[in-house]
Amino acid sequence: MTTVSATRAAQPTALAARSGEPTLREGAKGAAVTQLQNLLRNKGYNIAADGDFGPKTEAAVKKFQSSKGLVADGIVGPKTWAALKGGAVSNPGTPAGGKQVTAYVQGRPSTITVVPVGNGKYLRADAAKNFKAMQAAASRAGVNLTANSGFRSMEEQKVLYQKYLNGTGNLAAKPGYSNHQNGISMDIGNVGGYNTKAYNWLKNNASKYGFQNDVRGEFWHWTYKGGGVA
Repeated sequence: MTTVSATRAAQPTALAARSGEPTLREGAKGAAVTQLQNLLRNKGYNIAADGDFGPKTEAAVKKFQSSKGLVADGIVGPKTWAALKGGAVSNPGTPAGGKQVTAYVQGRPSTITVVPVGNGKYLRADAAKNFKAMQAAASRAGVNLTANSGFRSMEEQKVLYQKYLNGTGNLAAKPGYSNHQNGISMDIGNVGGYNTKAYNWLKNNASKYGFQNDVRGEFWHWTYKGGGVA
């Protein structure tokens, strides 16, 4: 990396925009970048929320800025932050009933939009779209998938974690560190166990929709890792 590039990459950690958020550009890393990426994902941009402001994130920022009539320079300053936070999910086809909630990634809060996936449960907008697409495909194959859990608030996670500590509940992550609190993990109903028709269908097809069974011993627990067909 050249001296100029290194300086530009370091700037976001030192610059504070009037909106209270740091100015970000390509090369930035950290929680603020993850927050930015989650906001872009909620707007329908298919990028990873990995905390690394790379070329794909920059391209998504430029597209978003252009859609809002802003200067499409890929630099996230006060006007871009305000535009990202000021509206509902803009991606057409997002199910009705979405709401903004406080999510947590590695203990750090951010605002995301969650939408309903049935049974009164919610997932982050991109995860929800892909779950609904997966659910429809499974139904065509004779497999009925339902949402037994999804996004959890801090209070809900605290209750489950305390039950786990008390030995009266299932394994639960420390509050602020569960993927349920980022709206990307869910417990899928009607799976029934390993080696069932439903589980085998998921094993063969869930990755097409961005989902992985990522907790050993919990056939019902699936997490949206990004991408997918929806």
